Amino acid sequence: MKKCILLLAAPLLIMSCKNESTSTDVKKDSTVTYPYQATYSSDWSISTNTKNTQTVLQSYKDWETDKLSNGNSYLADTMRIDSWTGDQMKLTKDSTLHLWQKYRDSLSSSKITVLAWINLHSNDKNQDWVSVWYTQTDTYKSGKIDSAFYQDDNRIKDGKINYVSTKKQGMK
Repeated sequence: MKKCILLLAAPLLIMSCKNESTSTDVKKDSTVTYPYQATYSSDWSISTNTKNTQTVLQSYKDWETDKLSNGNSYLADTMRIDSWTGDQMKLTKDSTLHLWQKYRDSLSSSKITVLAWINLHSNDKNQDWVSVWYTQTDTYKSGKIDSAFYQDDNRIKDGKINYVSTKKQGMK
């Protein structure tokens, strides 16, 4: 009987020992051959700069609460925007805020529900990105309601958002 208990206890003891690593480094597996090569970057790590995430999420909150003038503190002097409509723009900060405010003024309300975000650093490009997945329900002053899923990629340089790429999928 003692031998049976010992035989059962030994594997449990071994399985209960954990190697608790706090490293966020990801080991690269050189034995994997991918069918494609990334043209932008395939060398990413999770960023620990939480200020980047806070900056991006504040921009969403300011859209929702119609406080876009706060954008002066977190938008770069020059912005590049790739819109979900396919439009690609390079604008000054003032022009960006004017464009966004014009659209926001057509709404009586906007509700954003953030589903997830990830704060990334491209090691080979030395660039910081915050990707955000969210739903947004806009109510126009005309009464029309538009709801959609969005996925945005926001590039941060020197603490300022300098690029936004937006993808949109309508909700059914």
